[in-house]
Amino acid sequence: MTKTIAKNLENPDKADVWLDRDNPHRTTSGSLPNLQDFVNNQSHQNQDLMQEYTRQKRYWVEGTDLRLAVASSHIKQHLQQFKDNSKTLYEDAKSIKSSLQNTKNPFDLWQQWLSYSTDSSKRLLQTAEILKERGDIFIEHELAGCPPVLDYDYDIVMDATTFDRPCNYVLLRIKPPEGVETKEDNRPYIIIDPRAGHGAGIGGFKPESQVGVALKNGRPVYFVAFKRLPEPTQTIADVTYAEAKFVREVERRHPNAQSPVIVGNCQGGWAALILAATHPDITGPIVMNGAPVAAWSGEIGVDPMRYKAGVNGGTWLAMMSADINNGVFDGAWLVNNFEQMNPYRNYIGKYYDLYKNPLANRERFLDFERWWGGFFLMNEAEIRWIVENIFIGNRIARNTGQLEKGVNIDLRNVKAPIIVFASRGDDITPPPQALAWILDAYTDEKELEVCGQRIIYMIHDQVGHLGIFVSSKVANKEHTGMASVMDMIEILPPGLYEMKVESVQGSGEEKTFSVDFDRRTFDDLSQAIGECRTDEKIFRAVHRSSKSQTRIYEQSLRPVIKTMTNETTAQLLRSLHPLRLQRSLWISKNPLALATSTLNKTLNLNTQTTTNFETKSSSEDIKDEDRTNTTVNYGQVKLPAIEPISQDNVFLQIEKMFMDSLSMTLDFWGDLNGKITENIFFGVWSMPWFREYGNKESSRRLLDKNALRDLPKVSEALAKIENGGYSEAVIRMLILGNIVADDNIDRNQLVRLTEVLTQQQPFKELSSPELAQMIENQTLMVRFDEAKSIDTLQSLLKDKAERSQALQQVLYVIGDEKNNLNPKTVKMLNRIKKVLQLS
Repeated sequence: MTKTIAKNLENPDKADVWLDRDNPHRTTSGSLPNLQDFVNNQSHQNQDLMQEYTRQKRYWVEGTDLRLAVASSHIKQHLQQFKDNSKTLYEDAKSIKSSLQNTKNPFDLWQQWLSYSTDSSKRLLQTAEILKERGDIFIEHELAGCPPVLDYDYDIVMDATTFDRPCNYVLLRIKPPEGVETKEDNRPYIIIDPRAGHGAGIGGFKPESQVGVALKNGRPVYFVAFKRLPEPTQTIADVTYAEAKFVREVERRHPNAQSPVIVGNCQGGWAALILAATHPDITGPIVMNGAPVAAWSGEIGVDPMRYKAGVNGGTWLAMMSADINNGVFDGAWLVNNFEQMNPYRNYIGKYYDLYKNPLANRERFLDFERWWGGFFLMNEAEIRWIVENIFIGNRIARNTGQLEKGVNIDLRNVKAPIIVFASRGDDITPPPQALAWILDAYTDEKELEVCGQRIIYMIHDQVGHLGIFVSSKVANKEHTGMASVMDMIEILPPGLYEMKVESVQGSGEEKTFSVDFDRRTFDDLSQAIGECRTDEKIFRAVHRSSKSQTRIYEQSLRPVIKTMTNETTAQLLRSLHPLRLQRSLWISKNPLALATSTLNKTLNLNTQTTTNFETKSSSEDIKDEDRTNTTVNYGQVKLPAIEPISQDNVFLQIEKMFMDSLSMTLDFWGDLNGKITENIFFGVWSMPWFREYGNKESSRRLLDKNALRDLPKVSEALAKIENGGYSEAVIRMLILGNIVADDNIDRNQLVRLTEVLTQQQPFKELSSPELAQMIENQTLMVRFDEAKSIDTLQSLLKDKAERSQALQQVLYVIGDEKNNLNPKTVKMLNRIKKVLQLS
């Protein structure tokens, strides 16, 4: 031992290795600290305190900035609301004044009142009659078990209640309507509807829908529906495994077709994403429509719904609601939350729209209410998993979720192309919640390429949440545009793309679109959904606090509540829910409703037919021949009226002003409630100690972007950069010219690319997995060593004739200089020609 020490002392370099001179915790074993040690240690402690002070100060500054941003956003919104409301009321007052000026005498005003009162009374009675029909439909629908509200007939293919792990999901095969043919060899569609309080069917609610678009394209369509009641032991894991069996059954039924397209609406979107993440053998495209995956994300001052958990409480509230209902969660409460987001529209507006022209709006109103009023149940385990992993925990976006013990949900394991459809008009799933998970689950766009993934997103400007599923405009454009490229999407090199559907031309089967795929970076996506995401860090503390509250509830209140409930009390509570009561009370068995119906038939006896009566402007008189025609075109009138009534009627104008005022009042209070929730949230959770409390929650992803190059998959690809032949060279040149240089590929180029890589030699001989692997490897080579990937092309193509043929195939896809190519693309092609000695 003494000799070893002596040797180290003879070599100072070796001795310095073992002396941790710069370590703040340096101590000498067996000796007392001296004055220098005391000074050094105190200095290090002061540095630590300053660092902690700086961190706390930064938390204070960030919290203050967030609160100021919230206040500023609220003030701007209030000012804009005031301007818009003032303008609306001014126009209403102006219309009333104009109508009064056109009134010639008191008798004329009396005539207008008689006309208006007669008209409004009939409208009111007709509305009451339709609401009675709604109540009857609600009872009938409940007694029938709330079947899907599909506009199409169907066959039942599989019932998951018979599986080893039973759940209440059912696979349906949609029957094409008369005149529509589907081909068994075409890529099938599987549509998963949301189970978020409502029943299934919104994806096939009407002919112009996701189902309708797929059928028109000759696709076999399957629909994943579900029963009203869950199986007693059902979990989200059981549902996912059932959906996986459904997909494999569809693949078995269509052995000669490509892997099915899986379309997930809202909750069905994140269900499809989880399905693909936990079952990598599912490789067909995943389409997510308005799916809230990144629940922490949103715009400050605009999306207050995400703050409710931090103000009202965490997961334990959903658990308690399920316990009160004897172990099941009543979906009517979810629907109630949706309605509270837009109080005027849901409590007054939709009924006023019906009241405007009852007979004209009857069918649309009843069809929608059949779906909206079908309330479904979940097990406590299901709603708890959803709240903990998505809406409070945000675990799916952070790759920290578990489907069940031992089954991690890592989005980097998805092998299927992912298409995300979001809208700025969607207040339930705004674009940040639909897209920010991409920024959270991956390091940057390069990691997408390392994982071999293709993520395509599309952001609509206006359509609302339900409009994504049922709007005819969206179905005729965006969904049709997506369907037109679905068979070619696997040919795209891995990466992040934005899809744009423009230039609609023609109609029916002749309708064409301009579909472009623009290559995007994470910075592009961040800018598209909102650059500031500082507020999301605060939600970590909310999540951690929710877990603590849940444990407290489980050990205190839960045992007491469970002893006080049974199935009888649960059924009583469900039947007394306000959303059910408003439907179940006003039905044919209600004597008052029956009397109203009789009066309606008496007063409206002569108004049940449709005529060609057109609305007259305020400056026109109604002709006698129109008056004698006792029928009305209900869709034509601008203001509510079912009588041949002049649109400048003073009382119609007053009615409009009253309803506008009511709309402003309810919307104001609804917005104010959201703003109060948001202010409370930031006032509490932005405090530095809560920020520190929440730092324990983290994501599972690679933080160092530069470390991606050192991953085994990348290193393995780069090691083979000089290996290969004609096929590898063509694919590499296509990536260099069309993706790296141009950052864009349009539908025509995609069609030609698909033709070359699937129908022409030598690619025709490759299997789909071999082609996919080749595209993935060449993408990594180009992305991580662009210069060498170009210089080594000559080692892949040694024969000049082969080089010329390869370049011709590339130019066929990309286009030549005569096609007004991007200057960067021209420059890249010239560089490739020079390397291949073809210039």
